[in-house]
Amino acid sequence: MLSRLGSAIWLFASWTVRSWRAILVCLVIGNLLVIADHEAAGVAVQWLVPAWSLVRAVWNTASPLTYEVVLGGRLRRRAWRRRVRKEWARVAQRCGLASPREKDERQTIARLSGIQTSGNILTLRVRAAVGQTVDDLDRAVEAIATAFGAQSAECRRVGPGMVEMNLTMRELLHEPTTPPVPHDLETEAVDLGRRSDGSPWRLELNGRHTLVVGRSGAGKGSIFWGIAGNLAPAAHAGLVRLWGIDLKGGVEVAVGAGMFSAVAMDEHSALRLLKSLHQVIVERQAVMRGRSRLFEPSPGDPSHVLLIDELAVLTAYASRDVVNEASTLLKRILTQGRALGVMVVAFVQDPRKETVGMRELFTQTIALRLASSSETRMVLGDGYGDLAPAHRIDRTMPGAGYVVRDDGAVERVRADFWPDDVIRMVAEIYPAPVPSVDVDEDRPVSEPLFVAPPDADAPPAPRRRTPRTPRKPKDSEVA
Repeated sequence: MLSRLGSAIWLFASWTVRSWRAILVCLVIGNLLVIADHEAAGVAVQWLVPAWSLVRAVWNTASPLTYEVVLGGRLRRRAWRRRVRKEWARVAQRCGLASPREKDERQTIARLSGIQTSGNILTLRVRAAVGQTVDDLDRAVEAIATAFGAQSAECRRVGPGMVEMNLTMRELLHEPTTPPVPHDLETEAVDLGRRSDGSPWRLELNGRHTLVVGRSGAGKGSIFWGIAGNLAPAAHAGLVRLWGIDLKGGVEVAVGAGMFSAVAMDEHSALRLLKSLHQVIVERQAVMRGRSRLFEPSPGDPSHVLLIDELAVLTAYASRDVVNEASTLLKRILTQGRALGVMVVAFVQDPRKETVGMRELFTQTIALRLASSSETRMVLGDGYGDLAPAHRIDRTMPGAGYVVRDDGAVERVRADFWPDDVIRMVAEIYPAPVPSVDVDEDRPVSEPLFVAPPDADAPPAPRRRTPRTPRKPKDSEVA
């Protein structure tokens, strides 16, 4: 209660001080009304601005949501637009968007073609002046964002010599959110969290392979379980089959292993799982050849989603034979699986080419917090170092990052945090339809597997023996 009262007093004082020009005008008009024998009207005009600030402060403290929707957001966005129109010429000149003319040496400034506001995003449409290029506008985005007090900025080309600068004026991704238990049958895309403007972040999966790169503690687990958890209802209904590889001893995937039809926790089990998944592709190619080029999932013929936690363990840090075979299988799955309903989502910390040799085969990339600008360019490409500065993400924001879609568009997002209790609950409500079984070397590779490293403390399992057919004795033995 005291904190709310203090907040209301602070807002009232700050808004009143900011409106000092309006207060002076009201005082002059009020005094004139008092002199003209309109004392009541004069006093009302004199106290108009403080009364309005008091109403706003109380409203914002009592019901911030309604205040933001009805009044606060509108006033704020109007102030943003007014400030940009007033200061654009000076800001553009200081940020390097002015080019001198040849005759009178006066400067030509990049033209501001339009201003739009939506939520917490201020969008500027800027046309390059003569002698400037789109690259010049791209390089000035960060300086322009700083000049207008934006939290972050993105830029994209929308036409010849025209760019659209999206300035995030208020940060909405600081507070982490926890997702509800999913209920919808999702097969093509999943809701993972929020965009920078507060709208839902929906990640497309159908026909795409996704690479998620981030340092330790960057929040890769939030995306891992956001995908698995939101696909769990469809997996339970038989429309999706989840495959999991966790070569860190199963620490990550074991919490919700019930969602998966196949799980591998060591190198050799991972190879068998990859062979099984590749066999699915081969069998599906034979069925679809000459009939259809677009796969449609059905309860008897589901989509397959492979989630790999720490890809580098499989493609760089394992033994040479395992690395060679796993890399070959993964490249075949990545190049052949998209059109056949087989998608791969891989997570890795080290983005170097020596670690992830098939980086170019992933069609969309999510960059979480990275160590340096060179890593950002390594993951996203040379043109995205300033557009998606993943190396500047705060350590206190796990799950925040940048998404580069297959069309080159950049989105700033943050994934929801999945607690262990929620993961276990989803695994219990939506278990995979195929029960987890032990590995059998005689099992056809197209059947689901559950493969895990042997327990060191457990006694060795008895070896299965196939009963032999009694041998027919020879004539000499009978004699």
